[in-house]
Amino acid sequence: MQAPNDLGSDLSHAQKPPQQARGWLVAAVVITVAILLSALLWWHLSSQNTTKTKEPQAESSEKAADVALDAKNMSNIQVLPVTTARPNDTFTVAATVEPNQQQLQQITPLVSGRVSNIYVSLGDHVTPGTLLVRIDSPQVAELHGKLHEAETRLQLAKMTLARVQESANRVNILKAKANLDEAEATLRRTQQLVTEGLTAKKELVAAQSQNDRAIAEYNFQKDISLNREVSEAKAELKMASTEAEHIKDGLRALDAHLPNEGEGAEHDISSIELKSPISGVVIERAVNPGAGFEQGKPLLTIANTSTLWVIANVPEKQMVRVAVGSPARIVVNQKIFRGRVNYVDPRLNEDTRTARVRIEIDNPGNKLQVGSFAQVQFEQPSTEDGSLYVPESAVQTIDGKSVVFVKESSGQFAIRKVEVSPAVSGLVPVISGLKAGELVAADGSFILKSKVLRERFGDSD
Repeated sequence: MQAPNDLGSDLSHAQKPPQQARGWLVAAVVITVAILLSALLWWHLSSQNTTKTKEPQAESSEKAADVALDAKNMSNIQVLPVTTARPNDTFTVAATVEPNQQQLQQITPLVSGRVSNIYVSLGDHVTPGTLLVRIDSPQVAELHGKLHEAETRLQLAKMTLARVQESANRVNILKAKANLDEAEATLRRTQQLVTEGLTAKKELVAAQSQNDRAIAEYNFQKDISLNREVSEAKAELKMASTEAEHIKDGLRALDAHLPNEGEGAEHDISSIELKSPISGVVIERAVNPGAGFEQGKPLLTIANTSTLWVIANVPEKQMVRVAVGSPARIVVNQKIFRGRVNYVDPRLNEDTRTARVRIEIDNPGNKLQVGSFAQVQFEQPSTEDGSLYVPESAVQTIDGKSVVFVKESSGQFAIRKVEVSPAVSGLVPVISGLKAGELVAADGSFILKSKVLRERFGDSD
C-alpha cells in the first residue's frame, strides 16, 4: 500500500518545475515588452525635444550669421538706413516745349499793302521799339488826305470864331442903342413936364413904356444875336477838331507816322513803320521785301523765350493725381528742369483721352528750343506714415525667404529675415524684422548673398 503513495508523491514533485518555467517565461516577455515600450517612448520624447531645441538654434544662428568681406568688396556695397519716409508717388508722361503764349507777339498790320523793307531776320534778338518792318498802304494815304481836310476846316473854324468875337455884326446893336437913348430922353422930358403940370400923366406912362421896349430890344440885340454867332462858330470849331483827332487816332492805331506841327508834308504819307512791342527773338518771318499782304496777315512772330511752357498730355486715369501747384520734373535732351503746374485744361481730348497740363519753366540762356520733346514726371512729396522702407535692391531671397543684410557695429553684415510687401517706386515696405535707422546693404547686396551661398557649399573663394 505504501508503494503507490510514494509513486503519486513523486509524480507531483515531477510536475512542478515545468509550471514554474512557464511563469518565468511569461514574466520575462512582459518585462521585455515593457522595456521596449519604455525605450520607444523615451526615443519619441527625445526626438521631439531635440526638434524643438534645434529650430530656435537654427533661427538664432541664421540671425547671428555674420558675413565678413575684404575692403575691395566693401567698396562695392552701398549702405542705406531704414527709413520711415513714404516713397514718392510718381508717373511720367510725354510732353512738348511751347512758347509762352503770354510772351508771344505777332506783328500784324491792320491794313493791306506792300512790304518796302524788313530790318530783322530769323533768330535776331529785338527790344521794345526796335524797327521791324516798313510797309506802304493806300489806305493810310487816304486817311492822311482826310486828316488834311479836317485840319483845314479846323483852321477855318478858328478864324471864324475869332472874327465873330472881335468884329461881330453890330448894326442891330447900334440901332437898338440909339432907340434906347431916344426913349430915355423922351422919358426924362415927359417926367419934367408932368412935374410942372404942363402935360397929362398918360404921356408919362407912354414914355415909360417906350423906354422899357427900347431897353429890351437893346439887350436882345446885344446878347442874343452876338451869342448865337459865337455859339455857332464854337460848335463848328469843336466838330472840326473832333474829326481831326478821330482821324489821328485811326492813324496811330495803324502805326502810321503823324507829322509834327510845322513839319509839313515831307514824309511819305502812305508809309507805316512796325516796331517791336516786347523783347524777344524773331521765330517766324512770313514775307520778304516787295511782297504784298492782306489786312490781318502776320508778317513776323516774336517770342520771349526766357520762360517757356511745357505741355504734358496726362491720361484721364492719372488726372486725379495732378492739380494746379503740383511739382513736376522735366527732362529735355538729358537736361533736367523743375517747375509747377499752373494750368489744367478742363477738357479731354476725345481721341486720346488725355488732358493738357501746362508747366511754366525758366529758360536761362535759351538752352531749350521751342518744339522739343520732353518727359514730365509728376510726383507727390514724401510723407511720414509710420511704415518702414528699404531700397528694393536691399531685399534678397535665400531658401525662399526674404532677407536683408544689416550692418553691425563691428562692420560685418548679419543676415536678417524680414517680411515685406510689394515695392512702391523703388522702395520695399517692411512689415517686420527691422527697426528704423538700422543700416542695410542696398546696391551690391547680391555680393553678400553670393558669399553666403558659396560658404554653404564649402567654397570659401
